[in-house]
Amino acid sequence: MSNQFLFADEPAQQQELPQEFWKILIVDDEPEVHAVTKLALSDFSFLGRGLEFHSAYSGEEARELATAHPDAAIVLLDVVMETDDAGLHVARFIREELGNRFTRIILRTGQPGQAPERTVIVNYDINDYKSKTELTAQKLFTAVMSSLRSYRDIITIDHSRQGLEKVIASSTNLFALQSMEHFIDGLVQQLSWVIGGARQTLYAAAGRSPDSEQLIIKAAYGEESDMLINQRIQAALPKKVLPEVDKVIRSHGIHYGDDFVLAYCPSQCRPQGALLCLTGLSRPLMDSERELLQLFADNVQLAHDNVTCLQDTDELLAGLVARLMELEQEKVAQLPDKQSAFVQVSQALADAYGMSKARAQQTATAATLYERAESLFAVMDNQPATRVSPCQERLKRAVRPLHMADSDVAHIAYRALNERIERWDGLGLPAGKQGDSIAVESQVLVLANHFCRLQKEDISEADLLQRLEAERGRHFSPAVLDALVKNLKNLTKKARVS
Repeated sequence: MSNQFLFADEPAQQQELPQEFWKILIVDDEPEVHAVTKLALSDFSFLGRGLEFHSAYSGEEARELATAHPDAAIVLLDVVMETDDAGLHVARFIREELGNRFTRIILRTGQPGQAPERTVIVNYDINDYKSKTELTAQKLFTAVMSSLRSYRDIITIDHSRQGLEKVIASSTNLFALQSMEHFIDGLVQQLSWVIGGARQTLYAAAGRSPDSEQLIIKAAYGEESDMLINQRIQAALPKKVLPEVDKVIRSHGIHYGDDFVLAYCPSQCRPQGALLCLTGLSRPLMDSERELLQLFADNVQLAHDNVTCLQDTDELLAGLVARLMELEQEKVAQLPDKQSAFVQVSQALADAYGMSKARAQQTATAATLYERAESLFAVMDNQPATRVSPCQERLKRAVRPLHMADSDVAHIAYRALNERIERWDGLGLPAGKQGDSIAVESQVLVLANHFCRLQKEDISEADLLQRLEAERGRHFSPAVLDALVKNLKNLTKKARVS
């Protein structure tokens, strides 16, 4: 039996740019240094945000403060406090123990000889080194401004990296709806930071019914993003933005407000397209950013349209499967001897196990589907590990209409395909189901399939029984196996049908 996964699936904390203030940690054992620093930077503003100060007066307090505020943009760090190198230990603690590579560390010392600049820069991961005697208010302003710009750029790059990782991770799975939503979520995240750090970026699309006009949020990034998914777009936007929504939808264009942008994303397969909304922009967009936004609006909907078309196809196929199963069930009932060996063995084994006539008939009809699809899954069993995941996605895609069909028979077949490599002892895949948690129809179909394969090997009855008994309680249910053994002659006859 194969031990390959049939289905598989896949999140990480990230640093955020502040919404209101840039956090500055002041670490110095002299209270007047704290007061002077706050006074010198009292009117500081960068990207529309002021500064928020947090103070520590010793190395120990600094470690606690750095732990409590991993989102601090800058640490103004004194070297000599309770010991001559207390500040250096704090810098190492931030970088190595906290693993914080984002916060900018500006070392300030009143005794440069205690920690020579060259030695400190080489041996410690700090970003600037200043002597207190030369650090005027203007130079402090310059140092903080340049450090904040570096911090902003580092966080932006990290967000872009995470957004790209989402896109790349999803690009191998574009035909699955969940992955496509993840794909769009990654694009929204990346766009949010590439074009200027909006406080909130939303992507809303219309429902799939022909008369649906409500735009529902499918991807969100920024403030309260988790709470906004599946909400109406009008409920999430600021009041000043609402009057422009209908205008943008009617014109199929883009509206640039003071601190927000609304962009319509036209659809090729639905009367209603989607809407991209960026709010809380800290500055007007540059021409290059407007071009990027236009490109996004024109093209991202194509990806969503692809999924919509696939869903339409799935629904059509699901309807056909349901109707086909009705006809197939009639055929299996009227012409049982005309079915394949596997179908006949499945029905005989279901009868022998004690299923009701109707349930045994459904299981036999499901066998006609299982037989066709199982041969596809067998291809995956022979793939190297590096190719299993793409095979899984292809097969999941192929059998999805079975799950969507309004047919008990199709559901039996779909479930059996899911459980085809589960084991009675719980050591199977993909879910590690055990015992009766595996559907009895699945147990019948899997054992019938295994039995038919053994029959093709043209082995003796004693050898066949020995190999079946070896799997009792391991791969196969003892009760289903007993039903097979007790009806071995009848099942063997059916298994040899050409």
